[in-house]
Amino acid sequence: MASIAPERWLNLELRDSTGAALAGRPYALRFTDGSCREGTLDQSGRLAELLPAGCDRVLLLVAQRRIELELSGLPSCESILGAQERLNHLNYFIGDPDGVLGQRTIAALRRFQRDHGLPASGELDPATVERLIAEHGS
Repeated sequence: MASIAPERWLNLELRDSTGAALAGRPYALRFTDGSCREGTLDQSGRLAELLPAGCDRVLLLVAQRRIELELSGLPSCESILGAQERLNHLNYFIGDPDGVLGQRTIAALRRFQRDHGLPASGELDPATVERLIAEHGS
């Protein structure tokens, strides 16, 4: 039986040099498989896009900027930073990954745990690490 690759998300919150959200700006994403998607950032300057299977690079064009994103080489999932990166990719948005088990990370962990039948402790326990790896694919 073939396994289905888990969904991965690109979640970004974009701001200008003054810290103001790039709200309502159009963007285009170009993926390594040659596909392209266009959209508009929300009022917080956020975008959330499902990545094509196997995608490891993305070119983002927004606000007259060209941003190349490398999506591989994540920190270990056993670390808070690695868990935060994976939670963002899986659309459990925690904000900017900082390696700190703060309130947004705890809330995202609890949502992830509830959605996957784990005790919703908000802790990065071994069962949660195992499930994050299974859902993220790395």
